[in-house]
Amino acid sequence: MTGPHTEAAAALDRLLSRMQRTALPAAECQQLVEHVGLVPGRIKQVAHALGAQRDAAALDALLQLSPGVPGVVEGLHGAMLEGVVRRWPSGRTCPPMLALDFRRSRARAFSSICQRAEQVFGPDFESLDVDGQLHYRVSVTDGPGTLAGRVAAKSQDIQWLHSRLGRLRGTRLWLNGWCFPVDDAWRAPVQVHLVRAWLSWAASRTETRRG
Repeated sequence: MTGPHTEAAAALDRLLSRMQRTALPAAECQQLVEHVGLVPGRIKQVAHALGAQRDAAALDALLQLSPGVPGVVEGLHGAMLEGVVRRWPSGRTCPPMLALDFRRSRARAFSSICQRAEQVFGPDFESLDVDGQLHYRVSVTDGPGTLAGRVAAKSQDIQWLHSRLGRLRGTRLWLNGWCFPVDDAWRAPVQVHLVRAWLSWAASRTETRRG
């Protein structure tokens, strides 16, 4: 006689076996996460398998697991090093990008943070009205010239801003279409590794795009 636990374990075995031969599509990556909820002892194995696939489908599933699970942060870090980008339901892919959005704060250092952001990012430092509240955003994306050139000019400033903004409630980091709020499980000390991985990857993007 079989039960949900046994059936989930068998489904995990089938899916993990397939992953050794081919990349799983999004639906089956999602099934891995659903099945491991009934077989929690296999969660590290699933996290490592999803992290090793290094594509958008696997990352969408991996991000449903806690960053405290061994293999989750490592999988995201490896994906950022390879420039994996999110794929929307329409089939379109998100452009390579790093962004920080944050809301107005009464913190003593906030004015100096905004001044530096405006100096470094110029027109890419945006002020936004979100439901009547003032928010700000800085971003580095694909565009004219090389991504490597833009990142080289801003890398240290990006890391400086992230280290300060990571202390403020409401700050969100965006990497290639995925969002990491500092108020969630993906706190700033964990995000640092992803930011550095993305910057390392972007520094290698030497092909030129025209505007």
